[in-house]
Amino acid sequence: MATADLNKLQQILANAEENEAVIGQIRKNMTKVADLIAEINTMLEPGYKPAAKERKPRAASTGTGKRPGRPRKSEAAA
Repeated sequence: MATADLNKLQQILANAEENEAVIGQIRKNMTKVADLIAEINTMLEPGYKPAAKERKPRAASTGTGKRPGRPRKSEAAA
């Protein structure tokens, strides 16, 4: 009888540890959700204007003269 109680107690403790990990993940995700909702609320305000995104300049060419990508098929090979 005592071994059944000990097994049940071990099972309860193991489940509690798993539940604690799940609760920690839920808390992290809820903070992310709260941040996203706050961001959406600012976007829905009447005077909101999105900021222009700055584009980075293109990288300088390597000087090989070749374009990247797959070469064209020649008509002789077809």
